[in-house]
Amino acid sequence: MKTHFNLTASEYERHRQGHLQRRRRQVVDDALAARIEPGARIIELGCGPGGLLAELATRHPEADFLGLDVEEKMIVHARHHHALENVRYELVDLSTDRPTVAADFAYSIDLLHHVRDLPPFLEGVRAALRTGATWLAVEPNVFHPYIFWSQSRLRRAGFDEDHFRPWRAEPVLRKAGFEVTERRYAFFFPGWIDRVPGTVAWLEPLLERFRLLGGSVVYSLERS
Repeated sequence: MKTHFNLTASEYERHRQGHLQRRRRQVVDDALAARIEPGARIIELGCGPGGLLAELATRHPEADFLGLDVEEKMIVHARHHHALENVRYELVDLSTDRPTVAADFAYSIDLLHHVRDLPPFLEGVRAALRTGATWLAVEPNVFHPYIFWSQSRLRRAGFDEDHFRPWRAEPVLRKAGFEVTERRYAFFFPGWIDRVPGTVAWLEPLLERFRLLGGSVVYSLERS
C-alpha cells in the first residue's frame, strides 16, 4: 500500500496537491492575514516538504517563517526546493527540543494525531510561542465516516496511524496552556479530487460546517 508513510519527500509533495491542499492554504492564509504585521514570526509545526510554508512566505515577505519537522528527508527537501530569504527549515522534535522562537502565529496540519505523548510535545510548542500567540491546528475529523474508515484501514495495514480524538486532546491542550477559542469543521471534498467545478464549489462552505460532513476539525488556540 502506497501511503504518506512510505513516500519520498518529492512524492509526498506531489501527493498533497489538488482542491484540498488549496483549501488548506486558504484557511491558513486567512487566519494568518488577520494577525500578520511587519516582523511577525510564523511557525509551521510539521512542515513536511515545505511547499505550503514557502507559498505563505512568498505572499508575506514582511514576516519571518520557520518550518519544523522531525523527518530529515523532509527538511533536506524543503531547504533544497523552497529556500527563500524569509524562510528557515529546522530538524526539531518539540517533544524534547525547546526552541526559543517566541513566534506570533503557528499552524499545523494533520500533526497532533501522530503525537503519541502530547504533554511534552505541547510544552515544546508553548515554549516556541509568545504569550497570546495563536495556533491554528487542523486535524482529521474522527466523526466523518470516510475519514474514520480511511484511518482505520491504514492502522489495520500496520501503519502508525491513529484517530484524533477531541474528547481526549482538548483537556490536554487546556492543561498545557492553550485556550480553545474556536472549533469548526472544514473541507467537504476529499483529497483525491483535483478540481471542483464552480457549479458545486459554492456548496462546500454550506456543507462542511456540519460535524459529519467536514473532513477536518479546525482549532484556533491561544497560548496563555
